Order: sequence, then structure tokens, then C-alpha cells
Amino acid sequence: MKFSAAEKRLIKKVAFRVFILISVIVMASYYMIYRYVEEREREIVLKSRYTFSVRIDSYGNILEPVEENAVNHTLADDFGQLTIGQIGDIWIHHFTSQYTQKYLSRTKKLEEVDIHETKILEEKTNTVFISFTAIVDEDNYENFIAWDGVVDNGKLICEWVVSFNIDNHYDGTATIYVKSIVTPEEYGITLYNESKKNSVAEKADVTGEQENEMVFYRIKNAALTVTYNKGERFITVPVNVDDVLYENNSNEKLKYGSYCISTTKTAFLYGGKRNGNDRVPVTLVYTDDMGENWITSEIDTIYNADYYYVEFFDEKTGIIFVGYDRNHLRESYKIYATSDGGQNWSPVDNARTGNIVKGVKFIDLNTGFLCYEYSEEMDSNLYRTTDGGKTFEEVLLESQELDSTVLENNNNLTWSDVYREATVPTYSADRIITVYLIQDEQSAYNNGKTVAKYQSTDKGKTFKYIGQYEKK
Repeated sequence: MKFSAAEKRLIKKVAFRVFILISVIVMASYYMIYRYVEEREREIVLKSRYTFSVRIDSYGNILEPVEENAVNHTLADDFGQLTIGQIGDIWIHHFTSQYTQKYLSRTKKLEEVDIHETKILEEKTNTVFISFTAIVDEDNYENFIAWDGVVDNGKLICEWVVSFNIDNHYDGTATIYVKSIVTPEEYGITLYNESKKNSVAEKADVTGEQENEMVFYRIKNAALTVTYNKGERFITVPVNVDDVLYENNSNEKLKYGSYCISTTKTAFLYGGKRNGNDRVPVTLVYTDDMGENWITSEIDTIYNADYYYVEFFDEKTGIIFVGYDRNHLRESYKIYATSDGGQNWSPVDNARTGNIVKGVKFIDLNTGFLCYEYSEEMDSNLYRTTDGGKTFEEVLLESQELDSTVLENNNNLTWSDVYREATVPTYSADRIITVYLIQDEQSAYNNGKTVAKYQSTDKGKTFKYIGQYEKK
């Protein structure tokens, strides 16, 4: 069949319009599907290990949540037919199931979850050992870094020692949730997974200066920059690099604690010094949108600062600590708090003078630690506040027995002779505070190379001795 020129033009016009129509339909469908998936993902609430709980009946069946009134942190008679091992198995299965939901993005998703073992360690304290593996996005798994696992060829390997609370509702049901989670080493047992053994650092990092490989700062070509995507793109921070505080003998490493970097809040302290004839007050520059906009807030007209620290606990509240007017024995300091995201800062109390500041760590607006440089006359160089820095009380870590096999000709040494100086505490995503007692490198005990590790799960009210480790 032959078509005239006019007919051919008409056919082409119709075909083109059909193509456009199909393209529009496909694009609209894709957009609608994308928006639907995006909305479904926003509806998913992923709970952490400490906020996730399940409600069960006495046979281990999962029930809907219920308001918890009377509780009793024991298995009780109603749940005697379920072992703590079975309860641990129920909890880990449903906890990991959160991360296998259909509409989760790849960076938050677990695939092929395999729970290898749930082993009872101590029935009295409802403590079990749990090991499992799962497939993750190896190039973007920051959502699982806090799980203390190892990623090997895209497989996440986790081993936890978990203590549970089982809240009995006295109606044939109970709620299971986590009381504490530590690694097998921290609990004091060897690792079960031999493949993981070689991947776990056996030496203690007493500095606490662990940087996130996804978000970090860089000082290069006389500019301070920050990245949120592993260094693919750096954003300039509006700060003169001559006005920041550096670690000793460095012009590229900022004073640890003088900054905080996350995708929700990034802040840098600077100033508190004189540059020639210019005096720069202690100042904070921060962003809430990953560097799209920066806000500057003057903190105080101090011009001889040698230490400062900033911490935000949520989008509104934060703490700043400034050490200044230092001599070879003493140092003054002031603490400031914000409740409006960083625009305005108020002194917590009047300026105080004490020993030279080694470092500071706050875990919330009220609870924090002040660590002084150690001197011989101190019983402890670590202090704790529970009122936002208005008052501090001494923290004493319980003495232990030294290893007699390494004392040799120094049998008169005691724990306090060897381990005296506390490090600045660190605070993990699992809400565990870690402190080390360190010794002089000239010490006769283990050639000064070991440290004593202590941890707290109750905001520093009590500390548990974990063990001795070789210092990195």
C-alpha cells in the first residue's frame, strides 16, 4: 500500500504525538511511583537497639504494643516455659526485621539476615550472646557503624552480648527490651566468630578521636572545608584558619572537641585570641543544612583561650566550654548553654579557676565530665557534673589486682601506683561511657604500654572495670 506525501506527514505527526503521550505517561507513572516509595519510606520508623521492644504472650507469640503499667524485670512464672535464649531469639529476629522492609532505601536496608546463634550466658541477668550476619551496601553503610560489626565483602558480621529486661504485665503478656549491649570482649569472653577475630582491634584507642569516614573537615590551601560525602565535595567554612585553635605542633588538625560535624548540625569554634592588632572573641559558626547557610554567634570577649569544646544534643540544645587565662599551674574556664539551636548562649555560672584542662565531654545538657591534666597530689583527675556544669564531683574508679606474673622485681606496686591518670571519656551510640586509666610510659609494669578500661551504662553514676588493654 502506498501513502501519499500528505498521508505520510499525518502518520508521522500522529506517531510523534503518541510517542509524546506515552513518554508523559511513563514519566508521570515513574514520578508517582517514586513519590509513593518516598512517602512509604518516610512512614517507616526504625528504632535503635535500646528503643526497640516486642510484646509477647507466654508462648512467644508477638502481640500488639500495650501501655505498660505494673512491671517486674524477671521472667516470672507466667513465662517459665520460655528460656532467655528463646526470648533473645525472638527479639533479634524482630529487631532485624525492621531493616528488611520493602520501601527502605538501600543505605538502611539489610538483606539475607542470618541469625547464627543465640546462646545463654547468664540466666540470672537475662544475658545472652547473639551472632548474626546480613548483606549491606558496602560503600554506604554508616547507618550500621554503631552496631560494632565488621563489614567484609558486603556482609555485616555482628556479635553482641545482650542483657534484657522482661516486663511482666501480669496478664499473660510481657514486653522485651534491651538493658545493655556490649561486645564479647567487653563482656570478658572470647569472640566466637573466628573470621571476625582478626578484624577487631585488640589495642585501646585512648584518644577517642575517631573520625567519621563520611563526614569530616580538611584544612588545605589556607581554607577550612567540610564534606558530607566521603570527600567527593568539600564546602568552605567561613572561618579564617588563623583564628582557630590547633592541636600541639599542628597547623592542619583542629583542637579536638572544638567542632562537631553531622548532617543535621555542624559547628566550629574559633577566636578567643589576638592576631596582631586584631582581637577575635570566642565565636561559633554553624550550619543546619550541610553548609548551604552558615550562622555566626559571638560567645564571649575572651582573647587568651587555649581550649574550647562544643556539643549539640539535638537541634536546639548545646554546650560550649572555654578554657582560658592559663599558666603553668592553673586555668580559668566558663560554660555556656543554648536552647535555640546556637544563636544565643548564656553562661551556666560565673567563671571558675582550677587545674589545667585536659578535655571535656558532655553526654546531655546536664551530664558531663571535666578531665584535668594529672598531677601527683590528685586522687582523681576526672570530675562529673549532673547540673550542666554548675558543680562537679570527683570520679573515683575502683582499683583492681595487678598481674603478678609481670611485676617481677616490683611486687610492691599497687593498682594506684600504676594506673592513675584518667582519659577524657568517650560516649558511644549505644550510650556507653568509656574511660581509660593510663600509666607513665616509663612504668615498670608492662613497660607502660597497657591501660585499664572502665565503662558506664548509667551516665557515669557507676563504672564497671572491663580489663587491661595494650595502648595504641
